[in-house]
Amino acid sequence: MKNHNLSFKRVLYILSYALLIIIAALFVWSFVRMAYNPMRRPAPMIRSHILRNTPLGTCMEEAIEIIESNERWGTPVISRDSGFIVQGAGIPNFPLFTIIGEQQIQTRPERYNVLLFLERGVRIFWGFDENGKLIEVFVSSAFDFRHS
Repeated sequence: MKNHNLSFKRVLYILSYALLIIIAALFVWSFVRMAYNPMRRPAPMIRSHILRNTPLGTCMEEAIEIIESNERWGTPVISRDSGFIVQGAGIPNFPLFTIIGEQQIQTRPERYNVLLFLERGVRIFWGFDENGKLIEVFVSSAFDFRHS
């Protein structure tokens, strides 16, 4: 009887360690995916990435070319007759519901699963002045329950 309990404990330890290894591997995999795809990072890091590629002062036509050449940023939706409205956490120095710019480009990179039942969506807004120069970039990030 003693041998039987010992082997059961041994199997339980092995299964526990195997489960811990699987969980650790999933965490490592999620960090690798985040490093590989900048759109999976937190909103301030995405904004920094966007501004490195489209710095303030970039003309609208050049920004469109850069956005279209970067598939991960999504398809640009262009409005030459309105800026974008600051939403959510907002932008420092701009109160909520302020219209930024006279023109805008908006993209929506693909949504992706965070957990089995939770997904994250990102929207990126570029605001341009009346001369078509980039004056602000806003990244909105939201979590939502997955709809099957």
